[in-house]
Amino acid sequence: MEDLREVLKRNRALYEKYHEKMPYLSEFVMGYRWLMAADQDERISLALRVGEEKPAREQAAILKKFLDRPADEVLEEIIDENDPEKRTIAVALSNLMSKPFNTTKRLVDRGILRTEGQKFPYDVAGKKVGIIGYGLYNNFFLGKCAEFHAFDFRKEKDLLSIRVGKEETFYPQNIHWHLGENALEHIDVLETLDIVIMTGCTIVNDTYRGILNACRNAEIRGIYGPSSELSPDYLFDLGYNYIFSASVRNKEEYLNATFDALPKGNDLSYMDIYELTKRLPEAAGGRQENFCAQP
Repeated sequence: MEDLREVLKRNRALYEKYHEKMPYLSEFVMGYRWLMAADQDERISLALRVGEEKPAREQAAILKKFLDRPADEVLEEIIDENDPEKRTIAVALSNLMSKPFNTTKRLVDRGILRTEGQKFPYDVAGKKVGIIGYGLYNNFFLGKCAEFHAFDFRKEKDLLSIRVGKEETFYPQNIHWHLGENALEHIDVLETLDIVIMTGCTIVNDTYRGILNACRNAEIRGIYGPSSELSPDYLFDLGYNYIFSASVRNKEEYLNATFDALPKGNDLSYMDIYELTKRLPEAAGGRQENFCAQP
């Protein structure tokens, strides 16, 4: 977990710089999709439960021992243990620690531009585009780019509809599917992409750096989702140039929806969503990086 140790180091420096009080852990939630960590100020962060985990009762007993302790102390303890079954907890805590520094004003201080919503202001025409973690960016890519590749751990039965007549027709159409395995099994495809957007769950299962390296030829290298709320400074320095993330507006409203007997799964409707891009140094005119941007 040395990557998260670097994130912890950067976050501690920001707490000192801005004289921010360290969050103390008040609650954890093992949701049906997300592991959540909350602090004494009712902030809550998420990490998608896609990594290795301990059995539920054992996990709960571990989480209870972390309550009422400072987030950085707990995070450092988990990192030192280097237990892969605790990585999801570590990502949730990294996201929680990063929250106070993802405001527009504090991001500008560090040369990062925040815009609200999800607009993806890039021209994809004629481009080979890949989405790792199929779903959220379909409207920006499908039918608009030269090739659309979708990579996902889920299998065909989880994502595709098949119409069976004299011939079989797969829906959605016009997508090159790479399903049921790690995207790194398709490095030959990743190396050809012009644009790649990957889910933040690649941070949870610790594949994000390998995938990013494989997509080194891409003009736009993005990461998205609540699991990627941690240290945008670190992510940009790593090689990303676009981040889409989300932060829960009201903890109790979100948890009430999560605990519903029939959860609707519309998590983003309870969150402030935003895009981040790195600004160029003032010597270069202080303009936003704008790879393939539309006018």
